[in-house]
Amino acid sequence: MTGVLVVERRDPPRVAAVLQAEGFTLMTAVNPGEARAVLDGFAAELVVVESPSLGRQVLEACAAIRSAVAVPLAVVSGPYSERDAISAFATGVDALVQDTVGEHELVARMRALLRRAPPPMTAAGDRLMVGPIVLDTARRVLFVDGAEVRMPKREFDIAELLMREAGRVVPRQTIMRELWGTGGDTKSLDVQVGRLRTRLADAEGYRRIVTVRGVGYRLLLDSDVRDGDEDVVAR
Repeated sequence: MTGVLVVERRDPPRVAAVLQAEGFTLMTAVNPGEARAVLDGFAAELVVVESPSLGRQVLEACAAIRSAVAVPLAVVSGPYSERDAISAFATGVDALVQDTVGEHELVARMRALLRRAPPPMTAAGDRLMVGPIVLDTARRVLFVDGAEVRMPKREFDIAELLMREAGRVVPRQTIMRELWGTGGDTKSLDVQVGRLRTRLADAEGYRRIVTVRGVGYRLLLDSDVRDGDEDVVAR
């Protein structure tokens, strides 16, 4: 059975009962501290935060959960603005669902999110692998379908960071902090990501890195390509 943790910040709660009726194994919590305690002893494959709105406390709860686990994180919420959605994705949320959604669609969305979340990358010694892309961290070389793709040091560092978080949106601020500390120029980052995107696309045949407007970048999994990548707004 698929284990799901539902953080219930809505009264009355709805999501846990719907998912449990569909055969999911459910655990519930009411705040981030309780959620982290549950996650210490419960192998959740999905975390859902249920809330009437996307306020500051909810975003802080999502950030705390994301720091604790790497499983898909969804928020079922009342109406929210585009700005709220951007803030949610920046904290590590993988999907947003309006709480007016029907029960069958809610279950279908959660199942789709789970399907799209195989282990995002495979580690084998000093190698990271996402589809046909293999990055050797010890030798600092990257291959696509067995052919080496040469790139400058900074692009390689960006590729490694995106591959470690493959399938998830990595905020610009996170990349800047990891690669430049407190300094750095977002325009320079955009240029370097664009060049890396082109190198990988030329080698593989399609665009693997997408831009999530107002948030950051995402390295697509093979399952994202199969599913049409509908849950992110990309250009």
